[in-house]
Amino acid sequence: MMTTFHVIHIVVGLWLALVNATNILTESTLAWNNLVLGLIVAGYNVYYLFARKNVDVQS
Repeated sequence: MMTTFHVIHIVVGLWLALVNATNILTESTLAWNNLVLGLIVAGYNVYYLFARKNVDVQS
């Protein structure tokens, strides 16, 4: 089952992969783009792991 969690990771992953292969952003903007998106993904994962205690694989 595809959740919002998975969709966000797919979209962000595709963006990070494609933006580096195109001339959409300048070199200095790419660094900020990767930093901001990295922080967003990290924050989202921390929320899922600690606040919601919801993960796909359970032991």
